[in-house]
Amino acid sequence: MVDQKPKTYKKTTPMGHEVTVTELTKEDIEQELAEFEAKYGMSSEEFAHKWNRHELACTADFFDWAINCDYMAEAHGIRALQIPHLGAATEWKL
Repeated sequence: MVDQKPKTYKKTTPMGHEVTVTELTKEDIEQELAEFEAKYGMSSEEFAHKWNRHELACTADFFDWAINCDYMAEAHGIRALQIPHLGAATEWKL
């Protein structure tokens, strides 16, 4: 039997702050993407394309969606979901 890490655990930052860390599986991220897709009526690929072209407002949901897309692109090679680093973005709709 393989020992599995707990899904949620506490960690102390270098500054001494205790934070809760939640590990998400690929399935967890896929579920979150599906929820965003249902809520906003577009696929994650369509979202990523619009986000990358700065056609969407900067909302908390959209930032979360972008992070999940980027994770799937980086960790699982789904290039259609790739999101450039947010620091590179210069024009956003508010």
